[in-house]
Amino acid sequence: MKILIVDDQPARLRGLVARLDAEGFSDVTLVQNAMAAREAMSQTRFSLLLLDICLPNRPVDEPSDQSSVDLLSDLLQGDMLWRPQRILGLSAYDESAAAVAALFKDYTWGLVRYAADHDGWIDQILNAAAFAREEPGRAEARTYLTDVAILTALRSPEYEAVLRNGWTWEPARPIDNVLFVQRAVFQSGGRTFTAHAAVAPRMGMVSSALIAAKLIEHLRPRLLIMTGICAGVSGKAQLGDVLFADPSWDYQSGKRVKDGNSTAFSIDPHQLDVAASLRSRADQLRSDRTFLRKVRDTWQGDAPGELSLTIGPVASGSAVLADGVSLNEIKRQQQRTIIGLEMEIYGVFAAAHLAPDPQPMPAAFKAVCDFADPDKEDAMQRYAAYTSASVATEFLERYYAEFI
Repeated sequence: MKILIVDDQPARLRGLVARLDAEGFSDVTLVQNAMAAREAMSQTRFSLLLLDICLPNRPVDEPSDQSSVDLLSDLLQGDMLWRPQRILGLSAYDESAAAVAALFKDYTWGLVRYAADHDGWIDQILNAAAFAREEPGRAEARTYLTDVAILTALRSPEYEAVLRNGWTWEPARPIDNVLFVQRAVFQSGGRTFTAHAAVAPRMGMVSSALIAAKLIEHLRPRLLIMTGICAGVSGKAQLGDVLFADPSWDYQSGKRVKDGNSTAFSIDPHQLDVAASLRSRADQLRSDRTFLRKVRDTWQGDAPGELSLTIGPVASGSAVLADGVSLNEIKRQQQRTIIGLEMEIYGVFAAAHLAPDPQPMPAAFKAVCDFADPDKEDAMQRYAAYTSASVATEFLERYYAEFI
């Protein structure tokens, strides 16, 4: 197995490298800055990454924990680097560890504290290496079982719109004692692929995250797509417009703290991004005005003006907002470029990001049915569910073969 060590103080690692070699881990690459690590991981798939969490970005730079954070972000959000099976952070300083501890906790990575006076830290790394060495057999046996899983939060009108997307859907079948899915095949690039669709039992991030995790566990899809309806930001999108969420976050995440004689809510959102390869193709699709006009004109009923596909930040929360005020507060306090608000996407993205290999790439196409105000119409919800399903279907038929 291959191990990559990124540390600007290689002298302190001599004992570790010697122990690794004695245990049969001889294929070790050692680099001393983040740029060299990127180059190594762009060419080689490593089983274990041992990362000093305070290191220079380039040889001429001063060490900084931000260099490690940026490198980890590239591993998580991009598709130009091979992501190691396991990642361990190494630090000799409590200050550096505290700066990135939340990131490591979010992704269930380990942090190892370096010590010059004992070898306990080396034992921790050897244990992680031993686990990673046993894992490839299991990882190689775990391959994608289906191409696409499509998830909605509402049976009507969201799931019903998916089932009317032009594919021939088979009758529902159970994948466990609770969840039922329906299967269909579709064409992309002259080849045939398989999709499964499911609907969550209720709205909200918790329910959708749990169903997404089940779909990932049982079906192992390459793409995990969420469709449905959402609230849009007035001036950023029109009724019926489809929003491609990137990034997504839980706008209610944070901590309530004491502020004098009262309490205040301290916002601490954690954003999850879409793979660059997905976003770039969504960007191509949104420029196809002929296709978007056809979607609008095919609708059997009243439809608003020109249909658009818009890419941008979409926030998730646990409540339906209909006061006409809360969305503007989120825009002012958290993300001025926000384009929409809904209740599930962040949970689905989190399920995908925390899944074992092979991980699916998540994406969400949700269409605007209101502006988080009291004006909510069933007819507009049906139209938005239709445009969402239609655009997601075209995205898969047009681009999915390019991800194989």
